[in-house]
Amino acid sequence: MSALTICSTAVWSSSGTTVAGSSRGSSGTTLALLNTPISITVDNNSNIYVADTENYRVLQFRVNSTTGILRINGSSGTGLNQFSTMTDMGMDANGNIYVLDGTLARVTKWTPGSASGILVAGGGPFIDYFDGHMDSMGQPGGMFIEPQSMLIWIADTNNSRIVKWVNSSTALTVCGSYGSNSNQFISPKGLFVDTAAGNTLYVVDSGNHRVQMWLPGATSGKTVAGITGYYGTGLNQLWNPLAIVVDSNQNMYIADVTNARILQWKVGASSGVSIEGMTVYGTSTISFDPNGSLFIADTAKNRVLRFAISCLPISNSNCPMTVWASNATTIAGSPMGIAGFTSTLLSNIVDIMVDKNDSIYVLDYGTYYRMQIFYPGSQLGRTIINATVGSDLNQFSYGPSAINIDVNGNMYVLDGVASRVTKWVPGASAGIVVAGGNGKGQTLNRLYSPWGFFVEPNTSYIWIADSYNNRIVKWINKSTATLVAGGGASGSQANQFNYPEGLFVDTSGSNTLYVADTKNHRIQKWLNGASNGTTVAGQQSGVSGSALNQLNYPFTLTMDTNKSLYILDYGNNRIVLWLLGSTSGILIAGSNTYGVLPSQLYHPYDVRLDSTGALIVNDYGNNRIQRFPVLCSPNTASSSATSISTNATSIAITLQNTTIAAPLTTNSLTTSASE
Repeated sequence: MSALTICSTAVWSSSGTTVAGSSRGSSGTTLALLNTPISITVDNNSNIYVADTENYRVLQFRVNSTTGILRINGSSGTGLNQFSTMTDMGMDANGNIYVLDGTLARVTKWTPGSASGILVAGGGPFIDYFDGHMDSMGQPGGMFIEPQSMLIWIADTNNSRIVKWVNSSTALTVCGSYGSNSNQFISPKGLFVDTAAGNTLYVVDSGNHRVQMWLPGATSGKTVAGITGYYGTGLNQLWNPLAIVVDSNQNMYIADVTNARILQWKVGASSGVSIEGMTVYGTSTISFDPNGSLFIADTAKNRVLRFAISCLPISNSNCPMTVWASNATTIAGSPMGIAGFTSTLLSNIVDIMVDKNDSIYVLDYGTYYRMQIFYPGSQLGRTIINATVGSDLNQFSYGPSAINIDVNGNMYVLDGVASRVTKWVPGASAGIVVAGGNGKGQTLNRLYSPWGFFVEPNTSYIWIADSYNNRIVKWINKSTATLVAGGGASGSQANQFNYPEGLFVDTSGSNTLYVADTKNHRIQKWLNGASNGTTVAGQQSGVSGSALNQLNYPFTLTMDTNKSLYILDYGNNRIVLWLLGSTSGILIAGSNTYGVLPSQLYHPYDVRLDSTGALIVNDYGNNRIQRFPVLCSPNTASSSATSISTNATSIAITLQNTTIAAPLTTNSLTTSASE
């Protein structure tokens, strides 16, 4: 192993078929019923073997038969023909069945047709701590049988270790002790050995809510799924995982028990994918048949379910448009929207920024303001600015509204209530005023409740959405600004704004300006030197709505090198993509319904792009930062589309659980202003 090969475009049916036991969950002792099935194995002929725990037996179910064949008939007890607690089961290449008895801390081997088992592992005194006796284990919770060598690997759960039995009396500690460090476990349960990769070991470290991968000979493991010690419902988290299978492409399939789901997680990925529609409670183990159909032991409902596999065809051409996942991963804050002011929780997120290394800067507010940096792959924030409320240069008012960063790592904070921008060099304890700071007003050396800004990456010139003054101004130095667009009374004419909040400057296109004209529910494009803008998204008349040719209080926007606009449509709780020249947008994240699900947003404030083209969203109402990854780009082969809708100027192709939107190229630090 892993001899399991699953196609790259695999999808599984959203509802399972009962292949053993009662579809209604009834328990029983007949050969058609089960009572607490704890483990299953599917052989190369698609026969299903079930460890029927409370009936102290193992049943075989042939293809298309729901009546079992008795292969092991035990009873309650300590004899070699008996069991106390059947915990796991496995098979070798010769058809021998192995049963792990957690309470008796032993493994018995049953040859075909035998009436009794043979002790092949354990059998010593039950212990809850390692006392030096290698024949002793403490409530072992899982095992793996090498199919050819028949060596037995066991998760010695209460002793927080993995042991390998080379014969019935000799075991070797492979790894582990109690704890949360990289060389430790807390209640390891399931395990998988990839014999095709030199016996690379995968351990379901249940108490630490993670999966650890141990390379051959390693002295510590690497977390390849979950976050150590932090359970949760996000797609980058696990909650009491129990079992694992790994295929030949290093996709892990994890039974995430408390979350009642099966996750498919590529080794090296920062999050998993929930196999769509598969909500299963009380799952103990998972297995696959030779075709890749998925089987689960639905222990709580006394049945075994089969989820049929389908392999979508591969197109011969590159993916013509970019695809984003419809479910996001929480990369900072709580996936459930819980507010907090710790290194792992966020509260009242003001704004976010993504730098050229894909580190994320977050300004939020709890008992004071702080700016944290989250490095790629980490959900632990490191505070780089602390600021109490006030008017001094080491403080922020009650109204900072946006942040930005230049190519040198200098941070900029737009303080709307103080009507100023302060620049913070790395490590500084206070900022310096680089725009505004002269009180509120309409003169060009003042600002009035500005909400969004853009810092030119190379020149550090600052463009500001001076919201209450209904204008865009450009600051080359801190003393005065130049009027770029708008000014005067609010309005919906081509030369007017109504409380503009976000803006983006296309520095590759002669500083063409794009403005989120928030209360006019539109995006305005201003060519350099123009006296009027052109509506390029939303309705020119300023009418709001939820249709894809409408916007509802757009806050911010950004652009890729194809000049496609990514618009934060605040009032509709969504991100829409507007292709160059299009009269309608494409929904690429969120929906018109707010919520806390991975596919939903709740009053989002800002959207950015990282270096891969993933959408990074300040999901303000849920106190979290969401990442919608790119699943397919124009240079990546994709599965065929299941439905296509087009109009004259845009195309949206929908795959199961994904949206194909547009060719995408991003530039580092070419990002939007923020609300």
